[in-house]
Amino acid sequence: MSERNTLKETLDRLHGLYSESGLMPGSLAKVALKQGWNVVIGTGGQCGMAMSFTGWDGVFGEPRLDLGALGDSIGKNLFDVALERLDSESWQERSISVAAISALSQPFLTPSSLEARGFEVPADNPDFASSLRNGDIAAIVGYGGGVVRALGRCRELHVLDMRPPESLCTTLITANGIELAPSGAIVHPAGDNEEVLAKATAVSITGSTFVNGTFDDLIHVSRNARLITVYGASAGFIPDVMFEHGVHMVHSSLISDPGAFEYGVLRELNMEQVMRQTQMQQTVVAGVRR
Repeated sequence: MSERNTLKETLDRLHGLYSESGLMPGSLAKVALKQGWNVVIGTGGQCGMAMSFTGWDGVFGEPRLDLGALGDSIGKNLFDVALERLDSESWQERSISVAAISALSQPFLTPSSLEARGFEVPADNPDFASSLRNGDIAAIVGYGGGVVRALGRCRELHVLDMRPPESLCTTLITANGIELAPSGAIVHPAGDNEEVLAKATAVSITGSTFVNGTFDDLIHVSRNARLITVYGASAGFIPDVMFEHGVHMVHSSLISDPGAFEYGVLRELNMEQVMRQTQMQQTVVAGVRR
């Protein structure tokens, strides 16, 4: 088991960046609890979001979030909001922490800030699928749109998820029997994480693993892969520490219009639409692209 704690180290790094830049961290103004997401809205346009693991209760358990304590946090420094919930056993509480870290990161996620710290922000915005090689044994942690994009681009494609395979794929009944679609991807339960990731040459890890506390162990067992990427809105914070722990590429987003983001969060049910309209997708690369 890894003894690293990427989120705590990221908070420490953010303290340093705020001190060096002379910027002031925001305070918590509002918290929005959406279907599947928790959103932190801070002062100074500092906003962030993270997966909340609500729904799918048979897998994720009953949501546990102390709304009274959350209300008491309004007006607090975002560093305090993040730190207070970082070690919580509740995934929903930790989601607030990850969202606060994302909000604090926003001033340091612009291409100019990232490049000043020595990172590359490629204009062609590559992702995991476009970086695969024909001979790769690829593993994706978290079933999402990246699975379809990766089909046919590697020798083997494995997908790891906490949810049962039949809930993620289409079940087809044909003359040849029962099968799952799309074909070409082998879907595994989370219990197969270590076995699959240890042999993978290319790994993509969802940012929601920061919320459920599994990221550091996953990156540890993936250490032999030639390519390790992290993706998703829950990874929308500075990538500095992720890179130091072995990640090669982060595909996430910058909230490009905080005002429109807050407006959308308070009025739209569909967070995917809000994200498309108010966030800029960007890929950040550590060192030479592989």
